Amino acid sequence: MPRIEVIKASDAPAAPPKLSKTAEQLVNALNSLKKDEVLKLQPDEGKSLRGLKTSVGRISSRVGIKVETWNVDDQTLYVRKL
Repeated sequence: MPRIEVIKASDAPAAPPKLSKTAEQLVNALNSLKKDEVLKLQPDEGKSLRGLKTSVGRISSRVGIKVETWNVDDQTLYVRKL
């Protein structure tokens, strides 16, 4: 039986913020990757590859998934789960 204790709401840690819909899709895609698969991502119109790479890094580290990212051109980002 788990140990149950009632505390004041002010003593409880804040709940982590929910992931956005886009972030949730990325996490689901990363979790579904098999060992020999890589995600191929392209930024939205008007967005930069650098911004996409930063977003992927932040989201993956927030949920505890280690990834490797690279790009060969300025239009495509590749992401591999480690």
